[in-house]
Formats: sequence, C-alpha cells, structure tokens
Amino acid sequence: MLIFTNRTLRESSDESAFGAGFVQGSDRLGMATVTRKGKKGWAVASPDLDVDDSDSKQALVPLFQGARPVLVYIHGFNNTPAKCFERCAKLESTYDVEVVGFSWPSEGLLADGTPEPGVTDNDDVGDEDNLAQIKVGNRRDSPIQSLILKYHRAGLNGKHSVDALARFLRMVGAARLDANGQLFTVAAHSLGAQLLQYSLDIPGMTESLATARNVALLAACVRASDHRNWLGKIRPTSQLFVTFNKGDSVLAGASVADVDLGSNSQLKLGTDPTPDRLRESYVRYISCTNASNGFGGHGYFAQDKMPKRMKNVFGRIFSSRRDLEPGENDRDIYGIKGDEDGLTCYFNAP
Repeated sequence: MLIFTNRTLRESSDESAFGAGFVQGSDRLGMATVTRKGKKGWAVASPDLDVDDSDSKQALVPLFQGARPVLVYIHGFNNTPAKCFERCAKLESTYDVEVVGFSWPSEGLLADGTPEPGVTDNDDVGDEDNLAQIKVGNRRDSPIQSLILKYHRAGLNGKHSVDALARFLRMVGAARLDANGQLFTVAAHSLGAQLLQYSLDIPGMTESLATARNVALLAACVRASDHRNWLGKIRPTSQLFVTFNKGDSVLAGASVADVDLGSNSQLKLGTDPTPDRLRESYVRYISCTNASNGFGGHGYFAQDKMPKRMKNVFGRIFSSRRDLEPGENDRDIYGIKGDEDGLTCYFNAP
C-alpha cells in the first residue's frame, strides 16, 4: 500500500517511520510503501520525507495503470499509523481495490507529538470507537474529560492539516489524469470527513475532487445542520455518497463531546442528515440504520462479516462504479425500496 502523510516521517523500516508530530499549516508531505509483516507488524519501505510532484507521479501513475480501481482513504479520530495501515489493508482485501491512504495526526496530541496538558490516557490510543464511552452523565468524569480533550485536539490538528490534504489530493488527481487509466474514489471516514470539509476552501481543492469518480463520506463526524451548503462544493464526475446510521454510538459520543464547544446543535451528519438534504441528481444518501452494522455501528463499510448487499453496494462505490446501474432498481440491490425521488436508499427499514 502507498501511504501519504503530513506527519513527521523518518528513516525506519517499520511503523515508527511515521511520527506522532507534524508541522501545523504546512503542505509538506511524506510517503512510503507499507506491507504487512507477520500478524501484527508492518514493513515500511522507501520512505520519502519530502515528496515533490515528480516523486508523487512516479509512485502514483503505476497504480492508475494497474489492474484494480484506486481508493483514496482518509481515516478518522484516534488512528495511529498502524491503525490506518490496518484499515487500508482491510479495504484492499475486502473490495479488491488499490488503496492509497492519507495518515494525519488524529490521536489528539500536540504538534510536537506530546500529550496535551490534562490528557491522561495516551497509553491507550484505541481508535475512534473509544468515543462511544462518552455519555451525557459521565462527560465531566476525569477519564472521559481526557478523551474529550484528545478529540477536540484532533479536530484542531485536522484544521492545521488542510493544506497537506489538499496538496495530496491534487497530486492524486494529476497522476490519474496523466495515466488516463483506472478511476478513483475518495472515501473519508468519521473525523476524516471533517478534515475533508475544512479543506474545501483551499484553492484548487474542489477541482482536485472533481477528478474523482465517486466521493463517499462515511459515518461523517461533522455537524448535520446546514451541511448542504458546503456539501455542494464537492462535485465528482459520477456520484457523491453520504452514509448514516441513527444508532451510531461513536457519533453519539462525539455529539456529547462537542456540547462543550458551546454549539446549540451537534447532531452529526453520519447519524442523521435531517430532511434538509442536498437534492442533486448526483447525490445519494445511504441509510445503514437497523442494518447489520457491527460494533458501535460506525465502521459498517469494513466489517469482518459484511452483509451481502452491503458489501456489494460499497464494493461498487469503492470501485468507482454507480451504486445502481442503469436498469436496476433499489429494491433488488439494497433489499428495500428507497425514497421516490431516488435521493435516499436503505439497507433496512428506517
């Protein structure tokens, strides 16, 4: 797998090559090829600590000239580099796609890679599922406050990573156009969708996303209210997908955590997009509510035992195909009839 990053990258042959720190506001990128080593470890080869356009083209063009569609994956909160590698490998094996990952400093550490004052649980990095622990009744408890501080810092780190993400996606788009081969899809999960949202005002970002065949916001940890105002800036060549699950306990925890920021409404897009949706022919909302959606109902696109229909639909999306091919109806593909206007499809009765 090819992994790009705005983390501090160093010469090493394992996952320690990807540091916890980063330079705030910088568009500097590193990249490396990552392969599995044993059952839990990772081998990191050819780390490039300062990627230029020539470097990125040399690495990316062969992927677009290869046999498999390309999936660009942006992870969510509290994903160490090793967690990012694990998810990218899972997506490759599940959907037979070539995954290019973007690893960003999402663990909630300061820019130098050290814990923020008041954070006490950094030995247990976990992943985004940790947010499901946050409830209205415990959000003032010391361990939960530590987790909330990490989550808020990760969001801030995302804001300081937008230039790097925009440059990365420009490189991907340029390589795809140069190769004129395989199509690609951009998938942003959880807090990674917020990072993508933040980046939309960077010059050239919307043009880069326009080279993608599909864009998928998966269990997006962004505010649901007024989302159509910024979602309309994303216009891939085929379809824009927004997936949601009203039983997502991870996003429920994130909503409680964000009450501390003083917002009146923190209902998350990945929980409920509300009736105020972006009504465009290229947009599809996908309800995973009441479907088989795994622990926490948050990583349903990468479960160990994927329901057949769900795996088929996500396989189409990640392979840069349409979710519904011409002549197909939603009942046959999703298993249940969707909305009459075609805007929303369901894997189970809402």
